[in-house]
Amino acid sequence: MCLEDFILLEIDNTTKTVGVTRFSFTTILLCISGQLDMIVGQHHYSLKAQDISIIPAESINSLSSFSDDFKAYMVVFKSDFLKKGFVNSSILEELLFINPEYPPVFELDAALFESNRYKFEKIKAEYYKASPFYLDMIRLYLIQILYDYNRVCEICLLNSTTSMNRQFQIVHKFRKLVDKHFALFRTVKEYSDLLHISPKYLSECVKQQTGFSAIDIIHQKITLEAEFLLRYSELSIKEIATALSFDTLSHFSRFFKAQKKCTPSEYRLLP
Repeated sequence: MCLEDFILLEIDNTTKTVGVTRFSFTTILLCISGQLDMIVGQHHYSLKAQDISIIPAESINSLSSFSDDFKAYMVVFKSDFLKKGFVNSSILEELLFINPEYPPVFELDAALFESNRYKFEKIKAEYYKASPFYLDMIRLYLIQILYDYNRVCEICLLNSTTSMNRQFQIVHKFRKLVDKHFALFRTVKEYSDLLHISPKYLSECVKQQTGFSAIDIIHQKITLEAEFLLRYSELSIKEIATALSFDTLSHFSRFFKAQKKCTPSEYRLLP
C-alpha cells in the first residue's frame, strides 16, 4: 500500500537486497519470522523474529542475507505524515529521535510483539477499507508503535550499566570522532591522540565493547561512505577517491577491493 508520504509493505525472502543507501524517510521493521542482516549507520546486526528496528531518516543503511523463512512488516513514512495528526512537533521529534550510539533494534517479549503485530495489521486494514478518518487511525497506530519502541529503549537503558563504564564512554567518543573525521584520519593513533590515550588502550576498549578492532570501525565507515557515493552520486571514481582523501585512485581501488572483494568500477555496475 502506498500514499505520497506513507508506505506499508509485507516483505519476505524474495525481497530484493537493499544496497547501501540513504533515504529521507523513517522506516520501521517488525520481524515475524526468520532473519536478515542490517546495517544502520555504524551498526551491523541481525533482525530476528520478534525484533523491531527503526531506520532513522537520512541514515546510511542496507538490508541483505534474507533467510528462506524471513517475513516482516515494513512501514515507511515521512515525518510530515505524522505532523498532520494530533501530536505536537516537539513530542514527535522526541519519538523519532533514535540514539545513534546504540543499535536501533530490540527484541520484544511475546505480549509486546503480538501487540505490535496487531497494530501493523490494523494499519493494513485501515488502509484497504479507507473508511472515514482512516489516515488519522493509521497515524494513531504508528504513534503507538513509536511509543512502544521508545519505552523498550528506555527500559533497556535503565537496566544497563554501560553508561557507567569508562570503556563504553571511550568507544562512544571514538565513534563520534570517526563519523566526523573518517575522510581525514585513517589510523588508530590519530584517534587515540585526540582522546589522549594510547593506541593499545583504544584498541582494547573498542574490541571489548564492539567485537571489532578499532581499524575495522574506521574502515567500515570509509567503505559505507564510498559505497553510498558510488551507488548514488554522479561523482567520478577519481572524484570520490579525492573526496575521501585517498592520495591516488589506485590506493582507493586497492582499499575498496580489500573491503568489498570488487573494484569501485565493478561495484558501480552491480544491479
